[in-house]
Amino acid sequence: MEEGRGQTEKDFKAKYEEMKSLKPLRQGTFVGEEEEKFYIAKSEEEVYELSPLAYYIWLLCDGEHTVEEVAQTLSKDVNVELEYVIEPLIAVLESLHNVKLVGY
Repeated sequence: MEEGRGQTEKDFKAKYEEMKSLKPLRQGTFVGEEEEKFYIAKSEEEVYELSPLAYYIWLLCDGEHTVEEVAQTLSKDVNVELEYVIEPLIAVLESLHNVKLVGY
């Protein structure tokens, strides 16, 4: 039976190995929050709603730190082992990159 989300843990680890030296840079402008939802605008017509995790990762994407450093910071800040933050980190970075809220 295939996994519903399409990517397996192994896929995320392989993607992390490919991406870990890249330096993600956030795009867009924070425009507000409401009930643990964070809003980032690319333009007046294009606004995205982010979860707290996605917003936190977006903030860490300063163009100065690598994906590996972002993973280490995330692991330390949420007190979770590095291996457990890789899958959600890569999933969020891919989603943010797909809508151009993060560039490399």
